[in-house]
Amino acid sequence: MIETKVISFWRNTMYAGLRDIKRFTIAATDGDIGVSKDFLFDDRAWTIRYMYADTHRWLPLGDKVLISPISLSRFDIENEKIEVNLTKQMVKDSPSVDDHLTVSREYEELYYRYFGYGYYWTGPGAWGEYAHPTALSQITPARSAEELSRSALVEGVESNHLRSIDELQGYTIKARDGEFGQIHDLILDTNNWEIPLIIVDTHQLLPGGKKVLIAPKHIKEINWLEQKVVCTLSEDEIKHCPEFDHALLGDRIYQEQMKAKLLAL
Repeated sequence: MIETKVISFWRNTMYAGLRDIKRFTIAATDGDIGVSKDFLFDDRAWTIRYMYADTHRWLPLGDKVLISPISLSRFDIENEKIEVNLTKQMVKDSPSVDDHLTVSREYEELYYRYFGYGYYWTGPGAWGEYAHPTALSQITPARSAEELSRSALVEGVESNHLRSIDELQGYTIKARDGEFGQIHDLILDTNNWEIPLIIVDTHQLLPGGKKVLIAPKHIKEINWLEQKVVCTLSEDEIKHCPEFDHALLGDRIYQEQMKAKLLAL
């Protein structure tokens, strides 16, 4: 079992667009690993489970590797860096994954056992029994195995719902009474790695094609085969959705105003 140092992690909410984060450097405790290239999100919990790190500058023949937010130690938006509580050797020796294949539950179990993390799928919340992913770095594998065994009696844990953000961006949004735009980006809450807001390009519906915000609660279904997202809102309701302002994304008042407006829809 690999030992990891328990870290403290602030709980101040910060929002960031995933398109912006894709260029961020991922830094281990002893040097840079690479840059984030894509994200795998849970399409039921609307939570980012993994970052794909492109490590070719560090490992010339290396493939992309998965980094879990459980290992996060610092998220530095100003300097465009994500610091993780891992060494470069730990990342190099971690279970390999072919990024052209779906990350299976079997692979996740192997990955979590390697790092000694508790399983996120053994509780009712987005991170099991916890509100924040970093809490799972403090759960022993033995306890996790027991939780996994118990949860298997309740639901099939052999399946997951992980999808690429790159795949989702650009999907058509279908309202109750017509199509109105495309998924432009998703907003990440860097505190709990959940997705509270979705940016939609409304060029098909509104003059000038302004970008508006909707919430995951407004998504009824994602049709991955047809590359469409079915929304519960009408075209008229979408016209009244809050407009996205990238410059105000980090402003707490703006965040609260957006949440309040979307709760009313």
